[in-house]
Amino acid sequence: MVATSESSPSVPGPPDPVRSGPVRFAVPAVAVLLALVLGALLAPFPASIGDERTGDPDLAARLRAASEPGQVGLAAAEIGPGGTVSAAIGDDGHGDPLRADAPMEIGSITKTFTGAVLADLVRQGVVRPDDRVRDLVPDRPWRDGGGGDATLAELASHRSGLPRLPVSLGGIVRNYGYTLFGINPYDATPDDTFAAADEATPSGRGEVQYSNLGISLLGHALATRTGTPYPELLRIHVTAPLGLAATAVPAQDPPAGAAIGHDETGRPVQDWISPGDAPAGSGVFSTAADMAVYARAMMDGWAPGADAATPRWDAGSLGRIGYAWYTLERGGRTLLWKNGGSGGMSSSILVDPEQRRAVVVLGNSNASVDDTAFRLIGAPAPSGLSSLLEPAALIATAAATILPVFTGAWFLATVRGGWGRRASGTVRRSRVVGAAGSTLLGFTAAFVLGAVSWLFAPFWLVGCALAGAGAGIAVLRWRQLDPDRGDGSRSRWIGAVGTVVVGLALAVGVSGVFV
Repeated sequence: MVATSESSPSVPGPPDPVRSGPVRFAVPAVAVLLALVLGALLAPFPASIGDERTGDPDLAARLRAASEPGQVGLAAAEIGPGGTVSAAIGDDGHGDPLRADAPMEIGSITKTFTGAVLADLVRQGVVRPDDRVRDLVPDRPWRDGGGGDATLAELASHRSGLPRLPVSLGGIVRNYGYTLFGINPYDATPDDTFAAADEATPSGRGEVQYSNLGISLLGHALATRTGTPYPELLRIHVTAPLGLAATAVPAQDPPAGAAIGHDETGRPVQDWISPGDAPAGSGVFSTAADMAVYARAMMDGWAPGADAATPRWDAGSLGRIGYAWYTLERGGRTLLWKNGGSGGMSSSILVDPEQRRAVVVLGNSNASVDDTAFRLIGAPAPSGLSSLLEPAALIATAAATILPVFTGAWFLATVRGGWGRRASGTVRRSRVVGAAGSTLLGFTAAFVLGAVSWLFAPFWLVGCALAGAGAGIAVLRWRQLDPDRGDGSRSRWIGAVGTVVVGLALAVGVSGVFV
């Protein structure tokens, strides 16, 4: 009799970690928690002003009450019938309390200086408002129909039709450098300004269309006509007569003791020092104390080139414009106003000649200080300073809300092999690694392109949670993923690892390491 063998009972192997209950949920849960903590620490949330305070206690208290998210430090001066008081709150970027005498970039307030130089030279008979640029700079072979045909008055009032900024590949690259790493995007000479204006094709000439290029062209045209470089021209016609000892146009480095500029998240950024763009406000430094002297001189009408503030042309929702100064009717009051922003700095100056009051606010972040200044002077801020319907604002809002959620959800779906209750499909390890790098890129883009507001914080955190869940599942399923060793695997792995390297490099860069 032949014995028959019976099959041995199978011995159960170790449980599949993917399917075992506690591990299946614990690993993704821990990953989600870690992602939320890390996301909260690195999120593009608006900066807040510290408890530091210097100067007049009452003004400092009102300045804090008028402050907004995204501001790091504020310095202010208030001029009234009883005299001038100044105060500052927050940090100067060096770890010390900000002071009202700390040099800061004043940005486009400089345009009113350039307008004052024009008005003073007109008063002296050196130039006329209707002189063209080509008349002041005759040695240059100006192209017909370009910036050389603009008049001085058109340039000073933003009616030349020139674009806001020169358009060039180098400029685009530098703007990306600022957006990603906070690096100075401006690096022009006066000759560069002339060339950019000559190559531009004006559009809408006669209408008020804000143009940094136009004001820069005006400043260097006046400098050429007088044979005096713009910084010296500014000293002769504005800063020396007013005694503005702390107001200067440095050639390279910021003045000693200057505050450090920041973006709205509190990340340090470089100063915008550029000789070619100085007449429009790049790299011009002053203090709240100096600006108070300037504001009082404008209020009293004895400032050099004070005629620049005379309203001459309609500026739509911003009232009327003279040579860079705007005249607004707000709350039954007539106000002179100009603001600025440059190199992580913001500024605003308001003058009420009738009530004998003026306010200057300087901030060392690029969060606007306009609303703060209008609150201090007791007038409603004008609508039209910015619009949520403008393309840039729409892009920033979409980047802050849609991009982080989409990025996190896409990574989770990639790791799971699709969507659905039982997502299936073969997932290569190289694909998961590449998706991790793309996720870093997506969150970096959301950080640098997105609008900064506490309203958008939930979208960022939801995206982090989704990405964290994907990371947890990737760890859990790593051994079950396709190791990707077949044809074309080498190129796929190179691409995946390269994406991770680029994503990490950009993520480190936006943290401010390179600034």
